[in-house]
Parts: sequence; structure tokens; C-alpha cells
Amino acid sequence: MHILLIDDSSSTRSLLRTLINTGQTVKHEISEAASGEESLQKVASGEINLPDLIIMDINMGGMSGYELCRKFREQYGTSSDVVPYIIIVTANEGVDVINEALDSGANDYMAKPVNVKVLHVRLRVAERLLSQARDGAVPTAQGKLADAGPASEVPATPEAPTMVDHTRESLIGLAIDQADAPMALIDTAIEPEAFRIAYGNIAMVDSSQYPYEELMGQSLAELEAWTPEFLSMVLSYITRGAILSHVPLWSKTRQQVPVHLSFYPIHLDDGTVAQYLVIHHF
Repeated sequence: MHILLIDDSSSTRSLLRTLINTGQTVKHEISEAASGEESLQKVASGEINLPDLIIMDINMGGMSGYELCRKFREQYGTSSDVVPYIIIVTANEGVDVINEALDSGANDYMAKPVNVKVLHVRLRVAERLLSQARDGAVPTAQGKLADAGPASEVPATPEAPTMVDHTRESLIGLAIDQADAPMALIDTAIEPEAFRIAYGNIAMVDSSQYPYEELMGQSLAELEAWTPEFLSMVLSYITRGAILSHVPLWSKTRQQVPVHLSFYPIHLDDGTVAQYLVIHHF
């Protein structure tokens, strides 16, 4: 993937360059620009090719990140606003700042200082969406978790959302799908002891090492090799529709890092619980 870094701080660009390819088997091609004006000039002149992904600061001398986003969308945008994929980097995570970034044409944002794990998750998300865009299957924003379908059915692969639709529900769907913590929605209405996965976010797919279509319908308990004691404890909670928060994962397989799980019931309109949202905490 060709990545363009735009920041008026050379030290920040150098750090991002290092973090992007840290631990990566396949290295990304990286270009740089010290300002919005310089980046537009370099792309227009052909000095650098139009990148697949742009990581830009909001506050730069001269053209701001907001204005630069709009310029790239005006000059090089597509109907999907996915190519190039744009990530805004900001020290201010206020709602107004994030909304303005998204309204300007950004697809995502990261907080400063940039965390390498968060950065790599963002890059994987971008690669997936760019691949779908090139294949002509540009996804649309997801709705509520409740839209996953009846508990007895395994839903089709959900479409990873883009930032084109800024409704509250689509932003919630995007936040869950792109969250760094693996999340899974498990069915509990028909056979609660089976822990069948009805939905897994991108981080869950990556951590499981299963292709998405193979992950759906798998048993979370079997996937993580839960001990009988842990399985029994979890089952005692979910059959009562209770919250089970931040418990250490008791597994037959050795975990590379300590993992805690939280189980949150998803209540239907009639008060029953058909699904649980499971969040992994590292």
C-alpha cells in the first residue's frame, strides 16, 4: 500500500514512517510532504503517485487538514470517498473536531500520540476497504447491532462501514467494527451453551486467524478452548441474562498476553436476551 504522510513536523513524519512498517513482513511504500500545499503539488506534478492512503495532521502551517481533505476529495475523490483513504491525526479528540474531520472527507482519525497497535489496526481496516472499493463492492454503513438478524440464523458477512453516512447509528456501527478490541456477538436464544458467533468485528477476525465467512457460526468457547470451569461460569450468567464484566479468560491454550472478557446482554423490545456482546480486553 502506498501511504502519504503529511505533517509540518519532520520528527512526527519520521516516527510515523518507523511505526508503519514496524513488524510488518510486507513493507508499505511511504511518501512524505511537509504541508498541504506541498502534497497537492507533488501529486499534481507526478513527483509522487496518488497514494492509496493519506495520514495527515489537522493543524499545520498554511492549509489545515480540513481544507486539505476537501481539496483531495474535490480533485481525486470518487463517488465512494474511499480512494484515497484519509486518516486525520489530532491531539484533540473532541466531538466537534472529529465531526469536522469526517465532514471534510476523512474516513477515520487517530489520536496523538499515535499508538502503534492502533495504527496497525487502522491500516488493516484501510486495506480491506480499499480492496473492496477496487473490486467494485464499496460497502455502506452498518446499522444497529440488532439488525444482525434472528438468533437462529447466521447472517451474511456484514459490510464494513465507511464514513460516507454520518448518522448516529452508522457511527456506532463503524466504531464497533473498527475498534481495536476484538468484539463478537454470540447467539444465546436457541442453544446458549454453544456460544455461536453471529458477528465479529475486524479485530476479532484478525485475532481468530479465520476468514470472516468461516468465523461465523463457530463456537467462541471452542475457538478459545475455554476450560469446563470457565464455560460453566459464563453459562450461569448468560442463562440469567446477567452482565459478566472483565473476567480473566480461563483457556486450555496459552495466551500470548493476559486477556479479560466482558459479556453484555442485548435486550430485545420484549426484554428477552437473544444475543450477547463479548469484548476482549488486553
